[in-house]
Amino acid sequence: MSEITGSNHLLNDFKCPHCGTPVSCGIGFRAGTVKNLNYKVGDKISWSGKSQWPEQRPFGGNFKTIGYFECENLRCETWNDCFPQVQEVLITILDDVIRDAKPVFYQPDKIEFAVFDPEQEI
Repeated sequence: MSEITGSNHLLNDFKCPHCGTPVSCGIGFRAGTVKNLNYKVGDKISWSGKSQWPEQRPFGGNFKTIGYFECENLRCETWNDCFPQVQEVLITILDDVIRDAKPVFYQPDKIEFAVFDPEQEI
């Protein structure tokens, strides 16, 4: 397996789970071809190219993955503009289409772009 570097970006709006401020942010995530691609909810993931995450496309293009973002509110206690103060988002992908992105608390001390079965609760 080749070493994947970088990420794609999911542009999304939601409330920061720490400060409650509505934020528009770019969520760093890995799904499909990883080469700094920009997506939004409703877009189809590309699987063309050599750097793919996960290495094999999940059956039916159905999976969940963890992405990472930083609150854009300078007064948020998490704002540092660098790791480890990133927050996590669970991204649901069905039929290769990004269906949902919601803030979660999974493993904030690790950045590993975890991949899960679409039925798995996080």
